[in-house]
Amino acid sequence: MNDPSPPCVSAVIICRNEEKQIARCLNSLTWADEILVVDAYSTDQTQAICLDPNQPWAHQIRFLQRSWTGFRDQRNDAIKNARYDWVFVIDADEACSAELAHKIRDILKNSPTLSERAYKVRRVEYFLGKEIRYGIWNPSYQDRFFHREGVTYVNDIHEYPVFRTPPRKIHEPILHAPGFNPDQFLAKMNQYTSVEARDRVTEGKRTNWFRILFAFPAMFLKNYFYYGAYQDGFHGFVISILEGVSRVVRHIKIWRYSNEIQDSK
Repeated sequence: MNDPSPPCVSAVIICRNEEKQIARCLNSLTWADEILVVDAYSTDQTQAICLDPNQPWAHQIRFLQRSWTGFRDQRNDAIKNARYDWVFVIDADEACSAELAHKIRDILKNSPTLSERAYKVRRVEYFLGKEIRYGIWNPSYQDRFFHREGVTYVNDIHEYPVFRTPPRKIHEPILHAPGFNPDQFLAKMNQYTSVEARDRVTEGKRTNWFRILFAFPAMFLKNYFYYGAYQDGFHGFVISILEGVSRVVRHIKIWRYSNEIQDSK
């Protein structure tokens, strides 16, 4: 009697204006049974790249569009629209390593009951072309491979899926964008700190001059010395500065939004 075929996998991407990076991501996913892209009406060449019939991913891709309503909503809609119950979630600025593709297939093929239904996947981080091995960016494990039954994403920023059972870890990596740079960090920082600050003010949290003043040195020292970012050389030093700036900006925005609420009363 022949063994049953292993379950199929949908690789799922949410994106908006990712023409510079989407091809690298898609090219790493040709092992998947489906590549589902949920695009927030990109105005660049993202759609044309995804739907290029001459690319190696052409036979696996499905391209849907959805207006952007936040990371959580986009993720939940994407996994709901996947064809298959097993989903591998990846961002447009990432690539799936060959080792990870093999590991996922191996899990689905050789786990008879598939009782483990959720996995965190290690992500290799880069900054200006250098692999970052220390600091608060590591170890980086993301909730990326799971059976979607009963799974829902929560949080508007740094969204994550809630699983019924604790996830296991896969050490074979996702590869983040090698060219990640200060401009991209600052753009994400501005977006993320706005959402984080509003959430904290809504929860009743406030800040003060002391927290604003010491947010930078506290974060810099924590990352550079306690988490060992100094071992990444000058790259680690710069990342520590940027993380310190990010914490200061978040506190300043908390102060701003709390004042707006106070003034509106």
